[in-house]
Amino acid sequence: MNDDREGHGMGIVGERDMMHIVAIMRAMKDAQRFLGDMSLEEFHDDDKTQNAVAMAVARVGEHVKGLSRGFRESEPETEWKAIAGTRDWIVHDYDELDFGRLYHAVKRELPAVIDVLQPYIDSQKGIVVRDAAPFDVPMI
Repeated sequence: MNDDREGHGMGIVGERDMMHIVAIMRAMKDAQRFLGDMSLEEFHDDDKTQNAVAMAVARVGEHVKGLSRGFRESEPETEWKAIAGTRDWIVHDYDELDFGRLYHAVKRELPAVIDVLQPYIDSQKGIVVRDAAPFDVPMI
C-alpha cells in the first residue's frame, strides 16, 4: 500500500493495527460529534458533554496504546505518546481535568490525527466507520 501524499509513506498494516485504527477513528469522530458546534463556554457548562467527550478521548488513547511500535514509528509526526498520555490524564486525574484543554484538543488536534489515519481506513474495502455505533467494532 502506498500513498501519494508528500512525506507520508503508508506501510503495510496488520489486522490488529487495523482494528485499533478503526476504533480510534470511531472514538475521535464520536468526540467531534458530541462536541458539535458547541462553544467553549457551552462546553464548560455541560457536564454530560464533558463526560461523553472525555470518555471518547480516553478510548482514543487506549486504542493508541494497542497500536504496534512499527505502526507508530511509520507515522513519526503523530504524537502517539502524548495521545496515550491524554488517556491516562483523563482516567487518573478526572476530577482535575482542564476541560478547556480537552475542548481545544478535540477542535484543533484530532483533525490532524484523522488526516493521518483516514488513508488507512480508505485502503480497506468493506470497512465503514459509523459515527452512531461506538461499540459495534467490526472484526477485520
